[in-house]
Amino acid sequence: MPCNFQTVGALLVASAMLLNVTSCSESNGKEDSAAKTDSVQAPIAVSRVMGVARIEPENGIQTITAGTTGKVLNVLIDENQDVVGGQSLINVAVAVETAQLAQAQSKLATQQASIAARQARLNGLNVDLQKARDTYERNRQLIDAKAQTKQALDESKAALDRLVTDVASAQADVLEATNRLNELRADITYYRTVVGQKKVAVPQPGRILKVTINPGDYVTDNTQIAEFAAAGPLFAKTEVDELYADRVKTGQRAALISQTTGDTLARGTVSFTADYLRKKSLFNDQNTEQEDRRVREVHIRLEPGRSPLIGSRVDCLILL
Repeated sequence: MPCNFQTVGALLVASAMLLNVTSCSESNGKEDSAAKTDSVQAPIAVSRVMGVARIEPENGIQTITAGTTGKVLNVLIDENQDVVGGQSLINVAVAVETAQLAQAQSKLATQQASIAARQARLNGLNVDLQKARDTYERNRQLIDAKAQTKQALDESKAALDRLVTDVASAQADVLEATNRLNELRADITYYRTVVGQKKVAVPQPGRILKVTINPGDYVTDNTQIAEFAAAGPLFAKTEVDELYADRVKTGQRAALISQTTGDTLARGTVSFTADYLRKKSLFNDQNTEQEDRRVREVHIRLEPGRSPLIGSRVDCLILL
């Protein structure tokens, strides 16, 4: 049978193309399988969690109010000053209250003397009353024995009745004077309290951070006079996202890192973890989260030594 070279050539070309397509399909299949294998990775173990923290005393920065009314005569503190518990912060005018206290105290001695005089009179009347009773009883017995006149009995009875009335009146006088004495003592206690309240003092040792009052100002009970940080260790107060909240425990170590330089500023230990989740609140002035995320409040007790300034914002790295 004669050989047709054109037909054979066509068959060879078709066979080569078929082999090439088969080879490409196998190659693509292997690459897809390798890609799928590479995309399935083991989950990353989270060993630390980062948050933003604010440096504060344990009970936060406290606001001291005047708690009284009056004109400020002197401001006795400066900013950044360490103070002890009970130390006076300002002097408030107390001239009127002091005068009222002195007046009540002066009346106290006079009233005590008045009570003593009225009690002495009552004691004398009680003696006279007993004598009048004895006289009346004796006259009554004598008249029964026909040894005394009716007039004498009547006179002794009148004297007895008069003394009974006088004693009752004297007792009322003593009671009134005693009540007045108690009122004066209450006035003294009140004026002492008022004068004492004019002394504005710091409740516990610590540091004055800011003074917000000046001499000559008029203060009321709620007038702010200073911002105060109680003595004691500082704390970094942060919030951990709900995804990792249950992994944070007291006793875990933490580091505070500068948001500017990345340097480690201080180290500490987790001392408090809240028992519930809440909305973000610590830095609510920065609304960077559009979704409703829940967080757990965490406090880090800083180690003694160099610490960030109170009020600083730092990054807080907690080792889980």
